[in-house]
Amino acid sequence: MSVATMALKNLSRQKRRSLLLGGAIAFGLLVITIVNGLSGSLITSLEANISNLIPGHVILRGAEKTSTGRVILTLKESEVFQTAVDKLRVPYSYVSKTTNVQSVALVSDFSTTYQSFSGVNLGQGTYLHDKLTIVEGSLDDFDAADNIVISEGVAKKLNVQIGDRISVQSETITGQQNVVDFVLRAIYKDPGVAASLAGAYAPLDRVNALRDMKPGEFTTFGIYLKDVATADQWGALLLKDLQDKGLPFFARGGLQETQKQYRDQTWTGVKYSLYTLNDILSFIKGIFQTLNLIAFLILLVLFVVIMVGITNTYRMVVYERTREIGTLRALGMQRPEVRNLFLYEAVFLGLGGIVVGFVAGVFVLVVVSWIDLSAWKDFNILLKDNHLQLQVNLGSFALNLIVIAGLTALAALFPARRAGKLTPAEALRTTN
Repeated sequence: MSVATMALKNLSRQKRRSLLLGGAIAFGLLVITIVNGLSGSLITSLEANISNLIPGHVILRGAEKTSTGRVILTLKESEVFQTAVDKLRVPYSYVSKTTNVQSVALVSDFSTTYQSFSGVNLGQGTYLHDKLTIVEGSLDDFDAADNIVISEGVAKKLNVQIGDRISVQSETITGQQNVVDFVLRAIYKDPGVAASLAGAYAPLDRVNALRDMKPGEFTTFGIYLKDVATADQWGALLLKDLQDKGLPFFARGGLQETQKQYRDQTWTGVKYSLYTLNDILSFIKGIFQTLNLIAFLILLVLFVVIMVGITNTYRMVVYERTREIGTLRALGMQRPEVRNLFLYEAVFLGLGGIVVGFVAGVFVLVVVSWIDLSAWKDFNILLKDNHLQLQVNLGSFALNLIVIAGLTALAALFPARRAGKLTPAEALRTTN
């Protein structure tokens, strides 16, 4: 009989003790699997849903600053961007060319609210046409008239319905006030807590008219990648290529950092900024990463306690089985084999707890993913089709498997070495 087989039989002989220690390990894995799965799911849904509210996964903008300190968004070298994208063979699904206004007044017959406003192409096959979840109205022939699409929350604030008139008041690029009337054509699903990013959309040329810009001009060049996880990689390559062409750029950062640089810096001509989806979501991702770190630290504390328990338990086991060890040694089992017998027991115990905890964690995630959370409207930006996405990190599981198996073996090492050092005569004289 092999040492590994004997170790498994010994564990089955001590069912209560094995269940208690293995259960503690399983509980730790259950917690970390659920936390990692939920945080990964929420981040994935957040990235996908936020992508529907911003001009791209990689975003390029240009800005001029007048002698009076006024910042005018403009893209005078936009063809250079497309050339760079083609040269680098960036794997993208869509390219967007939009005019974005940080804040405009939306005025109905009943109320006024302030919202970001974007001039876009919402024709068939465009990113927003494919991704916006329309709850009322339609985007058919959207670009052919003075149409506007807003979120559910804004429609409720303005007390408007499909076909109602909405006046949009904004400054032109030179600082003059201008007003253009639009007709509400469609309402899209409210993103909840991300409502600040949920702007109103209208045809590009109509927004340009509001801003006193020429037809066909735009302020933002956005790239929607096939794999959003590569946004930082392609953003860095694109930035380097454009800088090598002599284009001046602000330091990388999110929207807030870019606004601060607009305010604090002085420059001549057009200066460009590049940021990615990860720059925009860095703060939120930091929160989830902190939660994962806290969960990991709690797991470490738990396993320190479990290791102490394993060490004490195996000290007792060695003491209780001293005569058995003596018999095995007398029958020819060598010291390394005796030591390995107890180490195998600890490793098998750890592996069993890891697998059970992981399977239980996945089961909980599956059950949670089945729950309809449509009533959780304020947080549907974190959901996919009103459900949490099931996401299991097999890489994390493999790492946990190796680390925890190693820790349980380490916890049992000292009692195992003591067992291996016992001589047959000494062990058989014991009266345990």
